[in-house]
Amino acid sequence: MSDLVALVILFLIITFVGGAGRYDENRLKSLSVAWVIFLLVTFPTLSTEWARMTSELVDDEDDPHFGLPDIWEDKQVVCFNFPQGSAPEGYEGGRHHIDSDGTKFFTDSNWNGSGACVGGFSGFEIGIKLLDEAVFVSGGDFTYNSTQFSFGLQIDSIGGIAPCDAAACPEDFSSGAYWGLYHNGQMSLVGISDLPLEDDSVITWTIETW
Repeated sequence: MSDLVALVILFLIITFVGGAGRYDENRLKSLSVAWVIFLLVTFPTLSTEWARMTSELVDDEDDPHFGLPDIWEDKQVVCFNFPQGSAPEGYEGGRHHIDSDGTKFFTDSNWNGSGACVGGFSGFEIGIKLLDEAVFVSGGDFTYNSTQFSFGLQIDSIGGIAPCDAAACPEDFSSGAYWGLYHNGQMSLVGISDLPLEDDSVITWTIETW
């Protein structure tokens, strides 16, 4: 929404400057030219902001994008799910949505949980590349710590939240917790560094217990 506010301010400035002609005829011509240039230059941004403002949630339960904004249909998405009371600062109270340019444009307060989805991406072929981009555009709010093993990368924490911060992990290891990786609604059989993506892949991280 900050882009839209900036455009409105720019429009007002253009109108003021363009309307400063000495005569009414010159003023009208100046305004007309200024408005045409403004619309040509800002149309892509205006179109994007309008799409965000009017977006609705996908309601097809068989669609991997179920519950996500419809402007992300056929796009790649990364979601981070946190238990209530264990989300990074600013991400409590529903699921927040961040577009691929870093714009936070919608919060689903009815969603049963806390966290965020970062979406609208395309062209990523491997999970780790998409994850890194989602972390980057979100401003590092979901920076992760990991451990490299021979079988792949293990995610130890996301957004400063380790699994055992949100679930009881007794010292005798009789139970525990871990960051589970899902791809299009199914538990991934490979790690994030080896996960092949589709054009409309939805990656979801959620804390699981054992």
